[in-house]
Amino acid sequence: MQLLGQNYWGGVCGFVSVIHGILLSKNDGDALDGLSQNELEYNLGLSILAFLRYAKVSKPEVASELVRFTQAFGGVHAHKTIDSLIQECQKSVEAIKGGTNGAKATESGWGVAMTKNALIAYINWIGARATEVPHNGVWSKQNLSSFRNCVCGVGDTAQRNSEFLGLRHWVYINDAGYMYNWGAKTEMNNSAERPYAGMAHHNYLVHVLQLG
Repeated sequence: MQLLGQNYWGGVCGFVSVIHGILLSKNDGDALDGLSQNELEYNLGLSILAFLRYAKVSKPEVASELVRFTQAFGGVHAHKTIDSLIQECQKSVEAIKGGTNGAKATESGWGVAMTKNALIAYINWIGARATEVPHNGVWSKQNLSSFRNCVCGVGDTAQRNSEFLGLRHWVYINDAGYMYNWGAKTEMNNSAERPYAGMAHHNYLVHVLQLG
């Protein structure tokens, strides 16, 4: 089974998680098998680019929100606009045609931060649907093992009173209870440990969106 990584595009976890959910909801789905790394990155980039253009024209409130959320990460993101994100994404998509050879065409740390509303808009735009699922906020393998075919947002409790509730990252959990994250597949079992090592600021469950 082949998964999308994020080494080329950077912070595009919302898009990656939804695409995994649409194409690979069954354990060990093979919808991405046989594609080269360049083909994977190119098709992912086309989807991101098309959605950004759509949001700018047809969902300006979504475009405004995802830009504010992206800016909230500071650094290279602090002055992004919907137009700059579109232009940068277009440039990077074009660069893939020549082959990435493992390099990043986007700037270091590039990304599009997707709020819950933006991610639902993307899911609807693809032609799927999402239902928000109640949860207890615990970010552990044991707690996440109860969710199936869900895109889950994780955040930082220190920022939970901010506009975007401290949201930092999105992952996908398939029908068999495996998490797809950064190109890796991990079983969500009965362990009380966190789903992956490191990332101390990924410490509480913010959103659960069940696809269907």
